[in-house]
Amino acid sequence: MKNRNIFLAGLICLFLTACSVVSVENNSSTKPKATLTNSYFKAIVLNGEKVEVFDREPHIRFQDDGKVFGALGCNNFFGTYKKDKNEIVFQNIASTKMMCHAIKTEDEFSKVLQNTKTYEIKEESLILFDKDKKEIAKFNVVYF
Repeated sequence: MKNRNIFLAGLICLFLTACSVVSVENNSSTKPKATLTNSYFKAIVLNGEKVEVFDREPHIRFQDDGKVFGALGCNNFFGTYKKDKNEIVFQNIASTKMMCHAIKTEDEFSKVLQNTKTYEIKEESLILFDKDKKEIAKFNVVYF
């Protein structure tokens, strides 16, 4: 009888523990801060037009060694970049040349890479500007 009471008490404790509610707060401060290098930036807007995804998600990634790469929408691109403070210039950009449905997105992305002069990281977004300081692209960081 004593063993039965101990067993029932343990079973009740287990049941109550399993049914307890755990509150988890979504605290944005727990997210890592977006940085230019080693982040995956998904294209949201290119030259004022919202990006549509057809074949592949257009994105850009920067490495610490000055290399840049990503997807234009179908084709891959790669090259180098030079930055000084918030100034940035893309150089030696090349891409694969497959036939794609997303040719408009690819063309706009290519123009952005050619015309970018400065950048800003604002919260979870990378914003690229042309020589007139006009916003020409917006990317959102994606965490995996």
